[in-house]
Amino acid sequence: MERPLRILAALLMLLLVAGAAVVFVRAQVLKSAPSPIIAPTISSPTFSPNAFKPGRRQATLTVGLRKRDRATVVIFNADDREIAKADSVQKGRRIRATWDGRLASGTLAPDGPYRFAIRLARQNRTIRIPDAIILDAKTPTIESDAKPGQRIAPGLEGSAGSYSFALSADEPVKFRLMVNQIQPSGAARLLRRETALQFQVRKTMHWSADAGNLPLDKVGKPVGPGSYIVGWTAEDRGGNLVTAPSVVKPNELAPAEVVGVETVALTQSLKPLTLLAEVTLIRQRPGRAFPGEVIARAKGAPGAAKLPPAPAGFYVIEIRGGGWKSWTPNAIPGGAPVLVMQPLYSWQATNPTDADLSGFPDVPPAPLRLDRPLPAGSETAFAALGHVSADARAATRRKVGAITDQAIEDRGVPPRTKVLIISNAPVWTAPLYAAIKRFQARGGTVVVLDAVSMTRKAVRSGEAITIVGQQRADVEALDPIWTVSGAVTAFARRGR
Repeated sequence: MERPLRILAALLMLLLVAGAAVVFVRAQVLKSAPSPIIAPTISSPTFSPNAFKPGRRQATLTVGLRKRDRATVVIFNADDREIAKADSVQKGRRIRATWDGRLASGTLAPDGPYRFAIRLARQNRTIRIPDAIILDAKTPTIESDAKPGQRIAPGLEGSAGSYSFALSADEPVKFRLMVNQIQPSGAARLLRRETALQFQVRKTMHWSADAGNLPLDKVGKPVGPGSYIVGWTAEDRGGNLVTAPSVVKPNELAPAEVVGVETVALTQSLKPLTLLAEVTLIRQRPGRAFPGEVIARAKGAPGAAKLPPAPAGFYVIEIRGGGWKSWTPNAIPGGAPVLVMQPLYSWQATNPTDADLSGFPDVPPAPLRLDRPLPAGSETAFAALGHVSADARAATRRKVGAITDQAIEDRGVPPRTKVLIISNAPVWTAPLYAAIKRFQARGGTVVVLDAVSMTRKAVRSGEAITIVGQQRADVEALDPIWTVSGAVTAFARRGR
């Protein structure tokens, strides 16, 4: 009995050894055999279903089969556990599969590494792709130390010519400088876009009041004076994008900041706006040509350069410095019997200057500060009023001064004035109209040279006005004269 048991045990051992040998040989054959898949390629190996670019919202596998088989593409997690089935299309021996990061239940999988695997039905094999795919659906957290209320000027050294701030992220991102200017229509115009980006967790950004699609270390074409939204984007490896500002709306620009670019400018009160150490002021009297006759010059530090007093007249003052220039009107009534009215209310109502550095032009119906620099292109309006002044001097042969509508509202028309000429002044206030009516009632002559003057009513509060809508004043009640030649006739008839 003992001998048969020993024989049985020996046979069992031989069978086990033979089976192990078969398994070993089969494994060695499989190892030495060519892989059943050919050229697996993964695009967007790091992806996010929230990615800014559609092509980054899923991982894509393309692979070929060495011989025909029915394939299913599945997803394994880091614990080598199957957690989802990929969307796949098989055409012959070519397979294309995508995975958007969702589990079989439809919920989003946790961020982390995963792998594609191909299950072959006929060969009863599952081939795992060794290259990992990374699901990164979390948006990066960005911190900025950008300061508000900064002003710079193109070409100046240091902080006077460049706005700098630092950004930091909780993961590697590509930071990109983006600078926009808001147009009077409210649309954002992209002026500066950084190129040549790299992944990093901290970056010092700077903007030198320039425009163009350039690397950060290059300076493009200088921009003009105005307000600019200095923002940025940050994109992580998964394609998640943080944008500053996320929307372009008043009071919603944070964490982007508005930077003022000042070259040279003058306000109505002759206050210089510039970062230059020295400027030149030139008072000129426009006539039939612009800018006209040079009356006086002054050179020195902004605010310290003073022009001497001037006789009655309509002038423009030019400010120069650093290769830039700008203009502002200058109305001096003096004791002139004839005054032309400078339409400050109307000019400021159409002035897209951003006085409060909000990033958005100050336009009606919001209150408009009256002491703001006028934009480039105002020279046309100055030239037109200068032409009116020249015509009035030539026609009446009298000294012709100038006065603003604001001064008329504040102090009335000077008592020595006999003729007030109004040209292209649509915006008016009730106190302004009342002051002009008092002037006409005491025997003054009102000359209106157009059909649009005093057609848009405004309300003034201190040094600001607000347009309230279309409401034509009763100009006929002023018994106006409609031509300069008519004013000459009135002079002669009344013996003035």
